Amino acid sequence: MKHHKEVDALIAQAEAAGICIYGRTKSHCSALIRRAKELELKRVFPNMYVKPEYWNALKPDERIQHVACTLHLKHPNWVFAGVTAAALHGFEHPWHLHAGSVTIATASQGTNANNANIKRVFVPHCAPEYVNGIPVTNGAQTVVDCGLSTDFRFALPIIDSALRKGTAIADILSICSTMHRDCTPIFRLLHYANPASENGGESLGRGTIVEGGLMVPELQQDITDPQTGALYRVDYLWRLPDGRLIVGEYDGYEKYTNPNMNDRRGIQGAVHAEKERETGLYRAKVDSIVRFTYEDVLKQHPMINKLRAAGVPDATMVMRQQSSEYV
Repeated sequence: MKHHKEVDALIAQAEAAGICIYGRTKSHCSALIRRAKELELKRVFPNMYVKPEYWNALKPDERIQHVACTLHLKHPNWVFAGVTAAALHGFEHPWHLHAGSVTIATASQGTNANNANIKRVFVPHCAPEYVNGIPVTNGAQTVVDCGLSTDFRFALPIIDSALRKGTAIADILSICSTMHRDCTPIFRLLHYANPASENGGESLGRGTIVEGGLMVPELQQDITDPQTGALYRVDYLWRLPDGRLIVGEYDGYEKYTNPNMNDRRGIQGAVHAEKERETGLYRAKVDSIVRFTYEDVLKQHPMINKLRAAGVPDATMVMRQQSSEYV
């Protein structure tokens, strides 16, 4: 196999710098295209390549950072915005929102139309922040841009995470006050936002609950096993008007496979611990425990159907019952 020595050097330099390989010259581009055809390299963005095994070992956020860092070298004046900025800020969000594209801020409307790879969002008077040397829209602007372009339940993890990382509600509202468009989606996100949500999966689950019209649960509540004194923190807790307690648990696969989350006990030990946990919760007068996976949440109906079957009521029904108590 014919190798281009300069390209070999580019590959080594790119991996060391945490960026993608890109062609600086016509000769480089031709060599990279040939290696991609021979499956030695993987094309991950126009004129951007990586070794397949290197790319497969990266987490989704690391992949976005590689692409953004590479684009920054090629276009140093670009300011990343939208879900790309959310990823660079470290805000939780579903990774499918990227769909192989990046989003940048533009100070003018009606020019430089979007394409399959580059999305543009109008941000007048953009004063970027820098995250690891990469220019991005600030946290509040990123929340607003994502909230206006993304479905409610997918945007809720972003605003939960942003608030948890210190983005101020006042700054979000200040941006809305300067915009000449309907910011109702942002106000709805602020109404339901809760930085107590521990991860994006739990936030997405809560957004799905809201979209499904069900009673909104309390988050991260502590329940004590009366027999052992063990303290269990549950993801979701519904205290129903009739006194019943329903617990919802988001089962991320990582909980069973990440040794840092299961005290290195392995899958069998983690499953046993969950059984003990369930027994303790039932002793604490919990009536039902509903478990759901990321797939259940993403598909919506499996999660909503499980919660309805367990007795979680519609939000409107609870509001009517509460209002009747004051009549």
